[in-house]
Amino acid sequence: MNKDTVHLPVGTVPLPVGAVPLPAIPEAAIARRPETAAAPVVRVVEVTERVEWNRLVLSRPHYELEQGWDWGEVQRIAGWTPYRYAGFAGDKCVGVVSVVSGRIPGLPYSVLDACRGPLFDWEDDTVWRGFIPTMRELGRRERAILLRMSPTVAHDHADFRTTLARHGFQPLADEWTTWSPARAVVTLRLDADEAGLRARCRKSVRNEIAAAQRRRVTVRPARERADMVAFHRLLVTAGRQKGFPVRPLSRLEALWNGYVLRGDGVLLLAEYRGALVGGLLGVRMGERAYLQMMTVLRTDDRIYQGPLLYWEFIRWAKAAGCVYVDWGGSGTHFPPRHTDEGYGLYQFKAGFGSELHYCAPYHDFVFRPRLYRLARAVETWVLPRAWRLRSLLNH
Repeated sequence: MNKDTVHLPVGTVPLPVGAVPLPAIPEAAIARRPETAAAPVVRVVEVTERVEWNRLVLSRPHYELEQGWDWGEVQRIAGWTPYRYAGFAGDKCVGVVSVVSGRIPGLPYSVLDACRGPLFDWEDDTVWRGFIPTMRELGRRERAILLRMSPTVAHDHADFRTTLARHGFQPLADEWTTWSPARAVVTLRLDADEAGLRARCRKSVRNEIAAAQRRRVTVRPARERADMVAFHRLLVTAGRQKGFPVRPLSRLEALWNGYVLRGDGVLLLAEYRGALVGGLLGVRMGERAYLQMMTVLRTDDRIYQGPLLYWEFIRWAKAAGCVYVDWGGSGTHFPPRHTDEGYGLYQFKAGFGSELHYCAPYHDFVFRPRLYRLARAVETWVLPRAWRLRSLLNH
């Protein structure tokens, strides 16, 4: 027998020569050892009640109008079907997403759009593990080609892009599309009183507002449906003058019913010498106001009804308790170029003391790769031309 080994009971491993056995650990101490906590499971449920959904959306730190209940109903009027999902870890809501499904005319397929969403912590893989299977199932049920995401995350948010790539999303290079919100967005902070907000405007803008008032241009809120119909007629007239397409009256009615009649929106009408010369429709969700539609009619006199309408909307938003206004897309690249078609509109919005923000790229989750390539070609080449052609059919 080798002198460097000792006999041990069967099933034990010999210790090296010179090793000191560890003392036995009491059984009670073993029971008290902390165990590694299991990753929480996110339970995803579909929400079908308006008040509850809006409460969950508003509880998110970066909520957006397009993720609210009423916006989904506006989209329903346009032919999209909204689906709303909330994720819970225990009793705590950890994320929400409103997705609309739109059928492709003439085909048995659809596209899914989570406009300005989803609303949850991008870096939390646990939340993603809860939502991805739900989105896959929705895509299967709707025969979807893709799921588009367009959140208001800053364009230089590297973790956002890395996380989406890890979960199978692919970024797009587009600055805007015909059915996704613009990436370059103009906003205005309402963190001052009315005098302070007016002082932030460029001197030229302040002068134009004062000139409109001197010329006795008046602005009043719409009082009845007839006012809303008159505003739509004005949109159509201006669209024909300037060559831009106008959405149908049903879209305006949906915004009127979903927001204005509930007290969450306003339709402002500008009148000059008894005639309607401009209008602006804006809505709010929580503490944020959003411009939806605005137009002015060309007149022989320079009456500056546009700046006055914007200013009155700022006053309405401030009185409603909003902390900022979203003016929508800049109509430009980022940074803006003098040659951009929308550069003049961007300068107009910026004249009120507004700021320009650039959102991260759109991201698509592809369900059907072959059809996706065709869908992207249609989105890139066909839809922009069809949209311009639509301006010839305003009614």
